[in-house]
Amino acid sequence: MNQDTGINYRKIVTLRKLMHKAQIRTNVVGIITAGAILTVLGLFALINLADHNQKLVSRVLSYTLEAAVVFKDSEAIREGVGLIQETEKLSEVVVLDAHGDTLYSWSASGKTQWGQIERQVLGLILDQPKIVPVRHNGEQVGELKIYTDGTVFFIFLLCGILAVFISLIISTLGANIEGGRIHTFICRSVQDLASIARKIARERSFELRAPLSSIYEIRELAEDLNILLDEIETWEGQLQQENTSLSFKANHDSLTGVANRASFERTLSQQIISTRGKGTRLALLYIDGYQFKSINDTFGHAAGDDVLITTAKRLGALIREQDQLARLGGDEFAILIQPLQQDQDLEVIANKIVDAMSHPIILESGERIPFALTIGVATFPQHGDTPKTLMQAADEAMYTAKKNAKNFHIK
Repeated sequence: MNQDTGINYRKIVTLRKLMHKAQIRTNVVGIITAGAILTVLGLFALINLADHNQKLVSRVLSYTLEAAVVFKDSEAIREGVGLIQETEKLSEVVVLDAHGDTLYSWSASGKTQWGQIERQVLGLILDQPKIVPVRHNGEQVGELKIYTDGTVFFIFLLCGILAVFISLIISTLGANIEGGRIHTFICRSVQDLASIARKIARERSFELRAPLSSIYEIRELAEDLNILLDEIETWEGQLQQENTSLSFKANHDSLTGVANRASFERTLSQQIISTRGKGTRLALLYIDGYQFKSINDTFGHAAGDDVLITTAKRLGALIREQDQLARLGGDEFAILIQPLQQDQDLEVIANKIVDAMSHPIILESGERIPFALTIGVATFPQHGDTPKTLMQAADEAMYTAKKNAKNFHIK
């Protein structure tokens, strides 16, 4: 028992098994009901026919035995009963005179137990015995008691029960063959839907679509599922775009588009761990603008933003793909060189940056603004073996360059 949902999973059955049980129950109830109705109707018709036949036989036998009863001729009565008994299904005939004395008695079943049971059962179904007066010149001279043979009724009942049983077997076999094909078709359609839903739930494959079945209800369900998948796929695409946008904004400077301080510090930490494991080196360039505040004061903040954007573009054009440029804030930038091959490369890079910034920055208004940078360089692990100590070392080198009125200083 699942305590959360209250579902007893031991009682859960497959669709195929459930449909198979329902079909068998339907077949059994239908065949038994139809067989019982047909048997009752047939028995009713047979009873009416037997009753009519019994009346006819009684009337014929009464006419036949009229003279024999008048003269109380037992031999003639026997012969007359024998003629009728040969062609009609009778179990017993009793001929009485006008005083109720038995003139002749014949019984096919005798006094056996089966004969007694048969007579009692027929007595519930037919008018047994059939009593017919024997008349001569309008006066009653005797009486006939006729019992019909019940063999026909019992054979009919047995055949009816046997027919119901055989029909049940044939119908069950036929229903299983045809039903199995239908069940397989229905179950395959449902299983296809379940398989698609399972893949979507486990693999988040929202591009999948449910196959359309020729069964109307299942087709409607598949179409609704596909519509839902279209909407989910659209939402998923929009969500991914939003996540990408949010991730970019979280890791990049909104003005220049380069990495921001938080992203740079994470990258620096990861690269230090990686470099320490490989036994290689890396370098950090701490870059600060020269008299950036005067640009804002003189030309406005929009011009200051243009200067920062252009500076970021020029710095980005000088580094390799594996290196990283970041804006730390204000007019401060940082470049991570990874890996560092030779110490001489640091001076080459610093000179390239100085040369790139030696050209004035041209604003949209056409004004030319000179903007210089001061660079401090520190290497790992010589000048710092943690992100914090390495950043401090590069910052100190940058202030040393400013103090000495130089463009860069390498520790």
